[in-house]
Amino acid sequence: MKKTTRIIAAILLAAAAIIAAGCTGGPVVRDYDVFATAKNIFDNCSFEDEFLVELEDRSFALSLYDIEAAYVAEADGVKQASIYVSSAYPEMIVCIKAVDEAGAEKVMEAMQKLVKNYIENYSNYNPAQIAKLQTAVERRLGEYVIVAVTNDNEAAAKYIDSIVK
Repeated sequence: MKKTTRIIAAILLAAAAIIAAGCTGGPVVRDYDVFATAKNIFDNCSFEDEFLVELEDRSFALSLYDIEAAYVAEADGVKQASIYVSSAYPEMIVCIKAVDEAGAEKVMEAMQKLVKNYIENYSNYNPAQIAKLQTAVERRLGEYVIVAVTNDNEAAAKYIDSIVK
């Protein structure tokens, strides 16, 4: 009888663990410091533009990329968005923490639209840049969005994947 009770208890415990795991909605995404993440990408990836700069005016940066500020999380009154841009090439680093996963999806849609527009514009202006736009690194991890267009997107993707795991 004791053995049967233990087996039933073990089965119920295993079932509860499986149900609890299923209720989380998938893997847990850790918290990322978007500013440190963007800086790490900047420091460790290759860019054609040696003057890539971080836009410190976050409101301007978000409007420049047509990202609604309401989708971006805040901490201590600071929008959680780190955006590096080039003045000469379509290179960029965008690391954003959205308010939730739905907001992250909207941010990713805006970024994908931007990359598509860049492809259209650069096809007439500087077609040599199209390849890096077509292979842009795009990652959405829960409420985080990371997009990078670099001089070597394959290497950048490997690096980004290594720091966000």
